[in-house]
Amino acid sequence: MKYFYPCFILVITTLTSFSATRYVTLTGNGSMNGTSWINAYPSTSLQIAINLSGSGDEVWVATGTYYTTSSSTRSISFNMKNNVSIYGSFAGTETSITQRNLIAGLSSTLSGAIGTVGIGDNSYHVISNSNLNNTAIIDGFIIRDGNDDRPAVGADQGLGGGIYNGGSGAGNVCSPIIRNCVITNNQSVFGAGIFNNGYMSGIANPIILNCVITTNTATSGGGAIDNFGVAGNASPVITNCVIYNNTALNRAGAMYCWGGNNGNASPVVLNTCFVNNSAIDGGAIVCDRLNTSTGSSGTATPTFKNCIFWANTASGIGPQFFILGGAAFNATYTDIDLTGQTAPHIITGTSTGTISSNPMFFNIANGSGADGKWITADDGLQILSSSPCVDAGNNIGVTSTDILNNPRIMFVNADMGPYENMIVTGIPKNDPAKSVTFFPNPTNGTLYFAGIKNSEGKIKLINSLGELVLETNLSERIDLKEFPKGIYFVVIEKAMENFIKKLIIAD
Repeated sequence: MKYFYPCFILVITTLTSFSATRYVTLTGNGSMNGTSWINAYPSTSLQIAINLSGSGDEVWVATGTYYTTSSSTRSISFNMKNNVSIYGSFAGTETSITQRNLIAGLSSTLSGAIGTVGIGDNSYHVISNSNLNNTAIIDGFIIRDGNDDRPAVGADQGLGGGIYNGGSGAGNVCSPIIRNCVITNNQSVFGAGIFNNGYMSGIANPIILNCVITTNTATSGGGAIDNFGVAGNASPVITNCVIYNNTALNRAGAMYCWGGNNGNASPVVLNTCFVNNSAIDGGAIVCDRLNTSTGSSGTATPTFKNCIFWANTASGIGPQFFILGGAAFNATYTDIDLTGQTAPHIITGTSTGTISSNPMFFNIANGSGADGKWITADDGLQILSSSPCVDAGNNIGVTSTDILNNPRIMFVNADMGPYENMIVTGIPKNDPAKSVTFFPNPTNGTLYFAGIKNSEGKIKLINSLGELVLETNLSERIDLKEFPKGIYFVVIEKAMENFIKKLIIAD
């Protein structure tokens, strides 16, 4: 009997720590109880799978398009849940999250395209959330076709056609994690892609990571995102994202930051690009700390680091950003076209590392690339190896990988933007020879090498255009005084290994 209690405790502990995975496919399989791929729930039971999930559970969703409802009721949306992770873009055979082939393109779509053909009777929100913390995770979906065309007079009306994060009201929080998603073709009055509602002492601070928010339209403000922190807090953290080709018919083609009435709308944005967005005022960003009904002010101080702002347009004021009521726009280590930005619509505070040069995208006119799929290897907003954004960022706080899951710091510093440049034209494949090092870097004269004594091979110097500008036998030093300043690549070729590393020649 003395052995019974420890065994009983062990069994209970094992049972209570168990996490379940629920499986969903378009048509369902087998007994359709969601316990495996061969017994998967059908598409109409996706929300049921989420609702039945407990703490630590996961919902795995296979390839296909999943509609908010099979009816014509526009108010029905998908809802995330605390302590539940919802993963999409499975083929339907995987046994591990790591087996998803996301680099081939996202293949699971959540759509609000219900009713008749056309956007007019689509779901108000594709995803509608409330009372969530960052244990609620969605990962690997295309989220599209929401249309909240109602007047913006209620708690969630006219807000967030793609995703509505409702954290308004004292004690309420809505701060989920949105990761590896494409949010596209949504429409609403404000925040067509995502609306973060922290109004009246609420909090809506989601984490948005490795996402593309594109081709959304706000009939008033915030084509991609609206952070409504009036009398509350709406300050998301946005990292490794593309915000491209969104439109607002009034202000903030990409993102509206509204922190009036002692509220706060100060998102932290890292390694993100804002490209081809448009509005009347604030082609990309509006920073607004006013409350027009009371005249009271708050805080709207978004912070941008390692970002790119390019080709955004405004028919009125501020092609890149527009400032109201003494709000602030902080940007460091960021490439931003300041043409047409006049006071008070200027960078405030420090602008360390900020440049204003053509970022040299692969193809700015075709952001998703030839395959038409975002977050794949041919995305058009990757930067060329000759881009001034290469190695020009700051490493503090960066993620270990970029939007394509490539290593984030390829050379000395992180690149600006969501994509780390992986291409070195005309250079052999990098097989690092850890025994070889060189210094100093940057240099303005002699470059010294260690680890090559008594070795045979070549030293090659290649400029940022991929042109070979120097080739010599291995040596413990080479003189670079005659070379113009710029970015170069040093290639060490030895019998059994190659070494490639970036070099900066300075004044």
